[in-house]
Amino acid sequence: MSNIDAYLKALCEDTGLEIETDAKALKKTIAKNYSRSEAVVPAAVIYPVTVEQVEAALKAANEYEVPVTVRSSAGNASLTGTSLPWKEGSVVINLSKMNKIMHIDELNCMAIVEAGVTFEQLNKELKKHGLYMEHPLQAKAEKSVIAALLDRDPVLTAKHLWDVPDPLCAMKMVFGNGRLFGSGSAAGPGTLEEMLEAGCAMNQSQGPVWLDLGRVMTGAQGTLAICCWASVKVKKIGTCKKMAYVQSDDINVLGAYASQVIRRRLGEEAVLLNRKGMSRIFGLDEKNTDEMPKWTYITSVRGYNYFPEEYMENQYADMEDLAAAAGLTVSAELTGLDNEKAFAVLAGTSKKNDFWKLREGNDIVDLFCLNTLDVVDKFSVLAEKVVEKCGLDPKELIVYVQPSQMARNCHIEFLIEAGDKAAETEKLLGTVLLDNNAFFSRPYGVMEEAIYNKYKAQRHFMPAIKAFFDEKGILNPGKLASGYAGGAL
Repeated sequence: MSNIDAYLKALCEDTGLEIETDAKALKKTIAKNYSRSEAVVPAAVIYPVTVEQVEAALKAANEYEVPVTVRSSAGNASLTGTSLPWKEGSVVINLSKMNKIMHIDELNCMAIVEAGVTFEQLNKELKKHGLYMEHPLQAKAEKSVIAALLDRDPVLTAKHLWDVPDPLCAMKMVFGNGRLFGSGSAAGPGTLEEMLEAGCAMNQSQGPVWLDLGRVMTGAQGTLAICCWASVKVKKIGTCKKMAYVQSDDINVLGAYASQVIRRRLGEEAVLLNRKGMSRIFGLDEKNTDEMPKWTYITSVRGYNYFPEEYMENQYADMEDLAAAAGLTVSAELTGLDNEKAFAVLAGTSKKNDFWKLREGNDIVDLFCLNTLDVVDKFSVLAEKVVEKCGLDPKELIVYVQPSQMARNCHIEFLIEAGDKAAETEKLLGTVLLDNNAFFSRPYGVMEEAIYNKYKAQRHFMPAIKAFFDEKGILNPGKLASGYAGGAL
């Protein structure tokens, strides 16, 4: 009997786990791999519904030395390939059926959700309480809240983000070695039910004591632990709203303005897009986008319980004063764009099977990095030169800039349909950005080895972290820093 057969037999006998082993069903799990990472058909897919079952699955995986890949989101699409197995004989632990919204705390604006809860599901429930969950720009409808936040997908409301994990807080997780651990408020004392009954807000991410293992888990690409449930910060929807658009051909001026607006805590959701980005995200006609300035800053203003109209108008007036000082104009409307639609785009998720990054084809280049707003212009010019050098039209390049952490930094993303030139374009663009000090906090695909080669000190340190949480290398073996001969995660 092979290890995988013994492993599955032990789970069937001891845990009552739902296990998929049908060959056709297993093949479908890797059918939509949009990354340029290799993937293999898993030997089985396991669907736990409790924390105890996740513990059992990982403990048995250690005993029988079976590699495990974790997936939280429903569906089978993968943009980065990190939720797909690449090692023969792997098992996928799919958390999509752990989809309970465990608790909503209106007073403290917190929610506790299992790993399979999606943004669409959570916001639908939060709306009943006058709340909403901050999320990435037009997140996939089936995207797991916890998976997106662990992967540091940028959310839209920069003024509420103080630290890297925000709005992710306490977590209950199982390390790769099978040990259960609670970070932050989830560390206890007592059970979750006892803590909630005692009035715990579950809003602390650091802990127990000085430990902050939740931070370690972000960006780990499923190589260190499996998060079973977590608490997340949520926000009031408000009683009234208004859109605001500021446009300019000079991204340096517009970026400086956006920084001032966010640091003064004006507006809510806020993004910067070039013309092609406006067309793709908001569905604008090309005639409208061709006639508008190159860059658009979009934000929404909301009024809340106390004097909502006055609060909203005061915010708007402050934004207008800052714009006037910068030689810019704030507009309440944009030609060709209905405000209700614009607000729905910012506040909602993508429709099923209509994710904005994949709307026109599979062979895309999607590269993103972190830096400050003052380098967006430089990076954009470099990106346009690269795509032109690769025989692509620079006008088709989407540039999406997401301010974060009170505008101290920003997520800069470049996306273009590249066909058979995708791999070549991605490698060249990534190399050019890396040489110009772009910071890739989430390395994927063809750029992973080059990124880790640049930060060799970190690379030598990472295997020690892996060994601490996952001694036998069970979770996503080789997925992170896989090119490092001295020890891969």
